[in-house]
Amino acid sequence: MVFAVRLRVGGVELGSRDKVFGELRVSRFSFGGDVVVPFVAVTGGREGPVLYVGAGSHGDEVTSVLVALRIGRDLGPDDVDRGAVVIVPVHNPVAVLGKRRWGFVDNLDMNRVWPGDSSGGLSELVARRVFEEFVSRSHYVVDLHTAASDGENVIHAIVPPEGVFRRREGDRFAAVSDNSFELARYFGVGFVARSRLRDERERKYYQHVFGQLHVVAAMHGAPSIVVELGEGGRVSSSAFRAGYDGVLNVGRYLGVLRGEAAEPSEPIVLGGEPRAVRAPRGGIVEVKVGVGERVSRGDVVAYLYTLWDLVEVESPVDGYVVRVRRYGVVEPGERIVVVMGE
Repeated sequence: MVFAVRLRVGGVELGSRDKVFGELRVSRFSFGGDVVVPFVAVTGGREGPVLYVGAGSHGDEVTSVLVALRIGRDLGPDDVDRGAVVIVPVHNPVAVLGKRRWGFVDNLDMNRVWPGDSSGGLSELVARRVFEEFVSRSHYVVDLHTAASDGENVIHAIVPPEGVFRRREGDRFAAVSDNSFELARYFGVGFVARSRLRDERERKYYQHVFGQLHVVAAMHGAPSIVVELGEGGRVSSSAFRAGYDGVLNVGRYLGVLRGEAAEPSEPIVLGGEPRAVRAPRGGIVEVKVGVGERVSRGDVVAYLYTLWDLVEVESPVDGYVVRVRRYGVVEPGERIVVVMGE
């Protein structure tokens, strides 16, 4: 027997082979106007898992937002075989509105506050509503990002730390184990890294991993990945294509979307600690390496020019360049490149 799909998300009811554009209303601004989160939901003709695709937690990650927007616009009921696809292209509308990485109301990093807090700041409030209405009702999660506006990341996926996945009981479409790595592989990225549980000392530079969406989703039974799609602050055509094709291939791998998934090549697994190569002093920086490039300890990765001298900036480790700085002025201690080993 084929069971009809019935899905309720964001206050909207969908039947089989349906598509809805909606707005989740979260709150109101001081002088009027709603705080809303736009979304798209598309159902197939058979019951099945729900694939969630989100973007825009940071307001300067433009390519990731475009990928989600275009998929939301292009995908129709004829493309969905079973279950549903739910797309939220802008997690953080206030940050996108301000063209800033973080929301200007509370200056919080939204990807450190999941699953949100209904009594917290605006970013926490929005995260809570999105989590309750969409993420908690999904079986798989793809969270799209890019570098911040001053940099470029190699296109890669990040999977949750080992051991955080908790099987969701009482849901026949729930994953029985964490197949996040397979989601990353079928996305078609060249590199995959695993989030680490950082100790207290490291939190000087990094906020705790448990506030990140892919980790929170995994803890609620949804295998999840973060995908970093290149440069921040502008649209990259190559990164857009990689993101667009990757989301669709993941949907086919899961059997949510029609068609056969393309069999991907094996990605390079980055297992080392990411090492930020920082500016020893301020100046004008000329980066000499590209993302994805293999470097050895002692290789010159950048030149730092000042009025008084020229500084050769070297890699402290062997590994792959996973991030480079794209803004040419650098101050003491700012990251120039990030290198990560296998």
